[in-house]
Amino acid sequence: MSTLRTSTLRAATGGALLLGAIIVGLFVLPDANRQLLVERKATEAANERLKDQMKQLGERQELVDRLALDQQHLDKLEKNMPPESVGALQWSLSQTLYNLAQQNGVRLQSVKYGLPSRDGAKGTDLESIDVEFTVLGIYPSMKPFMHDLEGSGLPFAVGSARLEESPEGARLGVSLRAFRHAGTRANPNSTAPEET
Repeated sequence: MSTLRTSTLRAATGGALLLGAIIVGLFVLPDANRQLLVERKATEAANERLKDQMKQLGERQELVDRLALDQQHLDKLEKNMPPESVGALQWSLSQTLYNLAQQNGVRLQSVKYGLPSRDGAKGTDLESIDVEFTVLGIYPSMKPFMHDLEGSGLPFAVGSARLEESPEGARLGVSLRAFRHAGTRANPNSTAPEET
């Protein structure tokens, strides 16, 4: 009898433990798995957001660095901008263009100067002059010509450059915008080239 009671008690305890394990298996574990999956997805989403934010931060830092560099170039350009007349500025540009064309083995076909304008420089004494020219030659000579022109220190910005093939070789059409301080008077002894 005692053995039967002990066996029954053990069987009841085992059944209760088995029932508890089944309840844990049916309700607690799936909920824990679901919670773990939710936490994993939330972690992955947070990591993706962090990557996106780091990427955006990097892009913004690059923009800030580029703007700072552009500001330095503008400050240097304005500081080195000669207080000269329109004619003197055209003369400097023409001399530089012809000298660089000769040095790089290309041929300057035409140089055209627009009228001085203050439209883009309101509130300052800066005046802009549009300059267009065409260069003929071979491509390997065009690249160093443009590098030398950009490094010439003259007060201008390249608006556009278009390279195309022609019967005479490569043809490069360039549009510049040159700048000068308009508040100064020209030197009456300076000579300037005529527009071509």
